[in-house]
Amino acid sequence: MRLERLLIAAILTACSIGCTSDRQQQLSKRSDRIDLTRMQITSKLDRHSKLQILLPLYIYPNWYDKNNYIWKQVIAAANKVPIVAIINPNNGPNGMPPNVDYQQGIKDLHQAGIKIIGYVPSNYAKRDLLAIEADIDLYIKYFNVQGIFIDEAANTPEKLNYYHRIYRYIKSQSLSSNANHGSGYTVTLNPGTAIDESYLSKPVADTIVLFENKQKNWQDYQPPAYVAKYSPQHFATLIHTTTNRKLMKNSLDRAAKSRFGYVYITNDSTDTANNNPWDTLPPYWQAEVNYIEQLNNLE
Repeated sequence: MRLERLLIAAILTACSIGCTSDRQQQLSKRSDRIDLTRMQITSKLDRHSKLQILLPLYIYPNWYDKNNYIWKQVIAAANKVPIVAIINPNNGPNGMPPNVDYQQGIKDLHQAGIKIIGYVPSNYAKRDLLAIEADIDLYIKYFNVQGIFIDEAANTPEKLNYYHRIYRYIKSQSLSSNANHGSGYTVTLNPGTAIDESYLSKPVADTIVLFENKQKNWQDYQPPAYVAKYSPQHFATLIHTTTNRKLMKNSLDRAAKSRFGYVYITNDSTDTANNNPWDTLPPYWQAEVNYIEQLNNLE
């Protein structure tokens, strides 16, 4: 894959001297094909990749209240399982840099080796793209994120170009010299349901949430057939209203068997006063972490 990246870099350098716009479009298409090839090759390499927690951390970082600092429980779990935390100050970055509490919380997460991605709503492809890009710019400039989580995503082919533009915009920021970002910013898309396979072949994201719903709907869930063609790291599931440990463990077993690389399960529910199932940790949080660690250690 390094050879391919070097090849693209060389062509783009040459293009800056005298390429036509048509040639640039051809290079963009080739870059997209390489993205897809990377996805398919990775699929062959990590059939048994480890489960990671994709955690909607929609909880205020009250680090000053040591006895009730919920982020501390997340930080403690990071030495057992890989965690990707979605931060969401106020339905996005709140139009400004992080306040002192978020600055401290973000610092704590980074010190624990937790990957941080920033929440951006898309209103099912109805939100103005410039507003989305402005949110992305804020996260990248001020929040020290390593990726972006695009929520409220549409899942039909006619919306494909909208999300592809967002994907390319985020990936264009990967040219940053900030060493903390490694190979570049990642893109996670959340339609919360099955997408047309063109969303993978275009592509529009590194990881797509194919299921975000109640436990009762997960019990008989069958992933789309195309999931078998790709790496588990391209798929995530977020399951709420899971009332006890037994259901939680059964759900984790099912996620691993169904080739989901990212998962999070909670007892919280949409049937609460604020209709938000992601603003607490479940009482079985530690048991969930331990069971994922156990699954990851299986031969």
